Amino acid sequence: MTEKETCTGALRTAGRLLWHYAELVIAVNLGMLLLGMAGNALLPASTRADVRLLIMVAEMAVVPALWMAVRRHRKQAIGEMVAIIFAPFLVLLVLFWLGLLGVAQVSMIGHWAMYILMAAAVFRRRDEYAALPRFTVRGKWFKGAASVLIVLLIPGAVSAASTIGRFGDIYEARADAVSVAPAAKSHDPAKPTVAFLTGGNGTNAADLLGPYEVLARTGRFNLYVVSAGPRLIHMTGGLDLVPDMTFDELDRLMSGQGDTLDAVIFPAMQTPEPAELASINAWARRQSAAGALTVSVCNGARALARTGLLDGRPATSHWLRMRGLRADFPAVKWRSGMRYVDDGDVITAAGVLSGIDAALRIVERLADAPAARQAADAVHWRHYSPGAPASIPVRSLELADLVAPLNSSYQTGPSDIGVLLTDGVGELELASVFNSYTEQSVVGRTIAVADGPVRSEHGLTFVPRATLAAAATGLDRLLVPGLDAARRQVPGVGDLRPEYLHTTGEFAFDAVLRDIARTYDVATARFAAKTLEYPVVDVKLTGPGWPWLPTLVFVLLLLLGVAAAWTITVAIRFLSRRRAHA
Repeated sequence: MTEKETCTGALRTAGRLLWHYAELVIAVNLGMLLLGMAGNALLPASTRADVRLLIMVAEMAVVPALWMAVRRHRKQAIGEMVAIIFAPFLVLLVLFWLGLLGVAQVSMIGHWAMYILMAAAVFRRRDEYAALPRFTVRGKWFKGAASVLIVLLIPGAVSAASTIGRFGDIYEARADAVSVAPAAKSHDPAKPTVAFLTGGNGTNAADLLGPYEVLARTGRFNLYVVSAGPRLIHMTGGLDLVPDMTFDELDRLMSGQGDTLDAVIFPAMQTPEPAELASINAWARRQSAAGALTVSVCNGARALARTGLLDGRPATSHWLRMRGLRADFPAVKWRSGMRYVDDGDVITAAGVLSGIDAALRIVERLADAPAARQAADAVHWRHYSPGAPASIPVRSLELADLVAPLNSSYQTGPSDIGVLLTDGVGELELASVFNSYTEQSVVGRTIAVADGPVRSEHGLTFVPRATLAAAATGLDRLLVPGLDAARRQVPGVGDLRPEYLHTTGEFAFDAVLRDIARTYDVATARFAAKTLEYPVVDVKLTGPGWPWLPTLVFVLLLLLGVAAAWTITVAIRFLSRRRAHA
């Protein structure tokens, strides 16, 4: 054999190995995209992040295994490839369970490690892969389908990686262990007492902080944020809250005061661990049996439904969650189109900011109507409906909502947002920032920064994730929530200048939605308002009409996929002709 023939044979072998590796990579991504869509439709929205990740890995393993069986690989090779797909994620999940890595980091590192290990496996069994017969594609429709998959592979892979990163960060726990005492609170047995539940795997900031500020503004309630155990509660966007006390501590306080709990509020919570979930359910049932009013906000209805207290009763929740709730809790009479449902000893509120109206209803029932009107005015809530729930549109997904996947996949605007915590900041002012830029619009990641723990306007204690000096170099923006902070002004760091969102007396979310419209686009701001269940007909939103840059990125990635498909087609034809003339 001549040197030229040896070189040609080596190139042919390398080409075959690369081709088989490409087949496997396409199969992995095809499983993640297609089976992932089915999984997202079937899985409850509250499924734990690590469980979702393992299901995603299984989805990625199924299609390559089937494809290798079609290609007549040996069972040992198929088993080895499945093990290689799972192995890096299983190892990294151990670090996640130990609190050393977040879900987004596990996903990103796991994908890279998986692709490297897959390449190593193909090389290790190179004789087997090189000896496989060439797969012949028959039929123009099948060739067309293969071309479409190749075209979508690049934008699909970028979308999957970016989306997992953005959504994985929203309720990610802090890496360090911090112990901070809550602010001391005096208890007045003459006042109604309301407890706000929290979950150890994450609690929605707006669902809790909105009703909390409404009730606190009246000065007519004892308010306590409670948890199953003594630990920091991580909230939407990386805002860490110190609970006032545990369930047992609150029980002892109420018993010692000869008092009873008047209301328990369920915000949306990421599914707690089994032991904590059992503790929450048992405690909530005891309070309800003792006569406490039970209230849920947004997807907190799922947590409340788990207790069985909603069975056979009318209830509502966020419009985007209703399909899953109806499937998972058929015994509940789910209703849409109203701010809240008051069914005696149970009140359920619709999406996010509907919790404001539920809190005002609590004030009406446990205090009086004038106090509710004053509280609505104090937080600048323009949509108060005295004595009865206001009607709201029955929402569904629309074409304009494509802004959400465009933002989560291809957003090019400022995405690393520092939020400076200051003493005296309003609870709604905090929620407006940490919810709106992350879960509601998916345009960026937020990080709470300050030199130490801060106290909010009504006595809640928050702990920052970093100091401003330490975090500044990695930030695109520095937002400072709070009208009081805007009046006092704070210095920036280097070229990072503070941006004050709340400069006038208005509902806290108005300024944030205007900033999203101005910084990103109006369509994204409107989608955020829609998911907040907040009407913005009287809020002037100005800015680009559509996320044009993310759309352009998608188009460019699509064109790159077209170029890749064309290149592969030309290469196949070239190799076929060369083989035919050999």
